[in-house]
Amino acid sequence: MKRLNAVIAAACLALAAGATGAAETPAGPPPEERWNALDTDGNGSLSRAEAQAGAPGLGRNFERFDTDADGQLSREEVRAQRAQMREQARARADERWAAADTNGDGAIDLAEAQTGMPRAAENFGRLDADGNGLLSREEMRQGMRQHHAERMKRGPGPGQAASPRMHGAGKPAGGGEKQ
Repeated sequence: MKRLNAVIAAACLALAAGATGAAETPAGPPPEERWNALDTDGNGSLSRAEAQAGAPGLGRNFERFDTDADGQLSREEVRAQRAQMREQARARADERWAAADTNGDGAIDLAEAQTGMPRAAENFGRLDADGNGLLSREEMRQGMRQHHAERMKRGPGPGQAASPRMHGAGKPAGGGEKQ
């Protein structure tokens, strides 16, 4: 069930990003504080060891983020890579939404969800906030926000770091699973 909720949240995030042009700001410390917590030597950049210690996903994908291959991650490199990942997630979300919305009305009904977004179909009643039998992108965004808030209240799950980290770094944009 936890995996299902994570997949739904990732799909909703991708859809929300596609519809609004920007994802929600993650809860927790401001980015400056997160960066400073990771930058343990205070030199303004992150070494592989700092990334691995404080943000395992960032550490696993160090080479992808280290675009100048100098062995250090600058804030600019991380920002640029995350922006690229968000744009890719938006594009995938738009594609998924268009594929699921077979009648082209801009909303997803239960039958369309069952065919094109089965995990959303499993939670259709909860996501359909206005009870009109259609999911709008706004309802998907709201479902993502609620799921994210619940997850933040529960704290990190098994295998997740409790330390400050770069939110979402190293995770496949859009959740990595087809919705």
